[in-house]
Amino acid sequence: MSDVRMMLDDPELTRRSPGEEFALAHARRGPDASVELRASISDLFPPAKRRPRLTVRHLLRKAVVDSDEVTVFTERSENTAPDDAAPEWKFEVGAQAVKTQTIRAAVPVPAEILTDPAALAAFVDYRLLVRLGTAENDVLLNGTGPIRGLLRSPGLRHRPEAAEEESAADALLATAALCEWYGGSADGIVMHPDDWWPLVADGAFLERLAVQGVKVSRTRMIPPGTAMVGDFTAAATLLDRRSSTIRLEGDSLVAEIREGLAVHLPGHFVLTSLPGRR
Repeated sequence: MSDVRMMLDDPELTRRSPGEEFALAHARRGPDASVELRASISDLFPPAKRRPRLTVRHLLRKAVVDSDEVTVFTERSENTAPDDAAPEWKFEVGAQAVKTQTIRAAVPVPAEILTDPAALAAFVDYRLLVRLGTAENDVLLNGTGPIRGLLRSPGLRHRPEAAEEESAADALLATAALCEWYGGSADGIVMHPDDWWPLVADGAFLERLAVQGVKVSRTRMIPPGTAMVGDFTAAATLLDRRSSTIRLEGDSLVAEIREGLAVHLPGHFVLTSLPGRR
């Protein structure tokens, strides 16, 4: 007798994509389709496997949490002086409660797509998830609700204006050095695509950054001409509920993920302007 294999629901997405999981739910329940997934689906945009493109989420340390509010440590640098050899000795150590929130994206879905499970799965995986990734980048950088955003964090530092003849590569390297003045180790950069692509022509600069363990996320959610350099691993934590929802709302597909952002060491993030964009 042959083995009998049952294709049960796959909420942790070990076998099926988010789109395939939703298409299965839609085949069963039609317009009432909704799936709760024990995964952060903004990590699962299929083209990222073929052409890796880091989002802000990918730069951050992650902690899986099981509640809507988490207590985390903080260190502030207000008591430090410019001539301190090791400013971190004077950091004020404290704690704060950080709340998680829902990040949402929606996209209208044609009625014809809903009648074809394969087309519906592809629509979720290739259109809805990319919208969700954009929404997540915006919230993690610019904030909304409980998540204030990295660019709006109190204690974020700004690099002084540089000389006009400075190159973008020079500006990024100088900002990385400034990031380490508080004892951090720069391991991430967020910049606009308009500023990232010209660096491809700058010899092996991006490759040299990668060798030093520095990851670069390019996103339109940071203003052109601005880059954020930081010790993302030590300075902030993405509080991940590992909980996502995909459902129909009227004629739109909606995706939601639940997460929070704890900024422990805001002084480990430094903003700089880039040449030609001032």
